[in-house]
Amino acid sequence: MHAHRQRYNLTDDHQLTLVIPSDFPTGSVEVIVLSDAMPLEDKALSQAQMASDLNAFFELLKSVPRSGRTLEEINAQIQEERDAWDR
Repeated sequence: MHAHRQRYNLTDDHQLTLVIPSDFPTGSVEVIVLSDAMPLEDKALSQAQMASDLNAFFELLKSVPRSGRTLEEINAQIQEERDAWDR
């Protein structure tokens, strides 16, 4: 699989012109368009939903029992895992 990633500007008339490098293989391709922004009508709802979900998450955390491990024990376990990667 060969990929080309580049930022483009979508104009107000929703037209997009792609220029692909000449060394890119020809033939069948798939184009996926991703936007950094949410649709305007979804923004307010999404922010309200995020706040609600975050509050629900914090409430859930209050009900979860603590592990009983100290910070040092947790860090030691993480270090053991990292050391195992190097073997």
